[in-house]
Amino acid sequence: MGQNSGVTASVLAVVASTIFLVRLLPQPLRMARTGWTGGVSGLAALNGLVADVAWLSYGLAAGLAAVWLVSVAAMVPAVWLAVLLRQRIGRRDVALAAAWAAVLVGCALAGVLGAGLAAGVVVTQGPAVGRALRDRDLSGISPATWWVSVADGLSWGAYGLAVHDGALQGYCVVLVTSAALVLGRLRLTVAGSRKSSCAAP
Repeated sequence: MGQNSGVTASVLAVVASTIFLVRLLPQPLRMARTGWTGGVSGLAALNGLVADVAWLSYGLAAGLAAVWLVSVAAMVPAVWLAVLLRQRIGRRDVALAAAWAAVLVGCALAGVLGAGLAAGVVVTQGPAVGRALRDRDLSGISPATWWVSVADGLSWGAYGLAVHDGALQGYCVVLVTSAALVLGRLRLTVAGSRKSSCAAP
């Protein structure tokens, strides 16, 4: 039974890592191709990069190779996205991202980095969701990113259950909820645009 559980956890780790990395690509690819940034949060990009560094540290400390290896790979598209959004990133965004980094350092020193990361998924996803709900121009948002986010959250949540890791389970809940909100907003926006087009003379 224990051996089967170990195999299941290993398979879930590979699946979750692959989906996570795939999720990071559609957004910068769309922006690089179109140049559109409407609805995309610069703060979320910075917070995501900070989170990658924190997850790397957490994975190393917890001995979860799947977590720290995928965090290293994730830094490449994270940096790329931040560069693409550089004109939308202001001093306030940099200050808030630095504050988030300081909080995570404090959590690490207190021995509660896992709890900080679980709660911190709200910090990394919150700005993206907030901008998507607030902005009228959502042309820069990649729907594929958020559809893959659902699979990403569920796969890491399953892995978290397999290895009894609360931080990964919290990641699942927040990411899936965030994806549902953004996808719902995109759907409403598209529906509204179609109605406007039909009503136009």
